[in-house]
Amino acid sequence: MKKLILTASLMIAASVAFGQGQLAFANSATTLVTNLVTGLTMPGSAAQDDTQVGLYIGTVGDLGSLTLSGNTTNVFTTGRYSGGTRTFASIPGGTTILVQVRAWLASVSYPSYEAAYAAGLGGDGSVLLGQSVAFNVTLTASPTTPVTLVSSGLNAIGLQPVPEPSSIALGLLGLGAVALFRRRK
Repeated sequence: MKKLILTASLMIAASVAFGQGQLAFANSATTLVTNLVTGLTMPGSAAQDDTQVGLYIGTVGDLGSLTLSGNTTNVFTTGRYSGGTRTFASIPGGTTILVQVRAWLASVSYPSYEAAYAAGLGGDGSVLLGQSVAFNVTLTASPTTPVTLVSSGLNAIGLQPVPEPSSIALGLLGLGAVALFRRRK
């Protein structure tokens, strides 16, 4: 009897370990990617300077663990994107993960949000960045009914310019001046 229970529990553990979590990577008409400067929805086409959107996943409660999952996708002219169903072979269905959607627009195609951010700090004034709030999603194990981001807490993403290095330097100079004058008093 003990062997039967042990064998059954091992088989259940193995089937859970090899399950695949499913997630539908898309937004709706209420979660558009927009330009916060102009208020317009972001452009999209097959051109090199399209707005790109990436799905970042990580461990619940750990923002530092967020990494780009799979390929990025383009935004349509209407501010919407559809990255299709994402399958996570190493994450079983029923597992809760931390999810964040990040978007970027630049004069040159950058493969990730981090690359676009670095280029913006490096002087590329055409870089616009934005991200959703990070939220938890419980993956489904069924490819026919993947959990959708829209119903799980995805909000609209507003893109804004990356602060120029000179703006950052002026801000730091101002903070230093405030600290110096407080010290004198």
